[in-house]
Amino acid sequence: MSLNLEALFDAHHDQLYGYLVRLVGDPELAADAAQEAFVRLSQRPPRDTSNLKAWLYTVATNFAFDTLKVARRRAELLSAAPDSAPTSEPAPPPDVSLERLERQKTVRDALDQLREKERTTLLMRAEGFSYREIGKALTIPTNSVGVVAARALRKLAALLQTQEAILQ
Repeated sequence: MSLNLEALFDAHHDQLYGYLVRLVGDPELAADAAQEAFVRLSQRPPRDTSNLKAWLYTVATNFAFDTLKVARRRAELLSAAPDSAPTSEPAPPPDVSLERLERQKTVRDALDQLREKERTTLLMRAEGFSYREIGKALTIPTNSVGVVAARALRKLAALLQTQEAILQ
């Protein structure tokens, strides 16, 4: 069976990229992960092509998390070596307001405090995935997805309330 990669890319790339930016907080890593998912689809498509969208999200999510793990390890090694070159973060776009950046950071910090499975469940649900698709992507029972999502939302709300109270 031949896949129409161009049509799949057009149908899913922008949404996949947006999900990944919210998941990892890094537009460059999100772009790399989305690209990697489509490269892998072209090179080694799954046997079961009934839900390619979930497959793409799973591949991209795993790639992003693997890349983050490597980056964290590299940062740990660099911090242990005092003579290493400093790393720099890219400057935010000039048109983004300070208030928006602060809100994004607050939400990002709260999301980072959730377990990986909780964070991924919330972000996939926000992207419109069904509980069945989320369960398949995260290898958890479909009937557990709602429980994970509800707990994650409660934890996220509590974390945001705590951070809001601290800021005031």
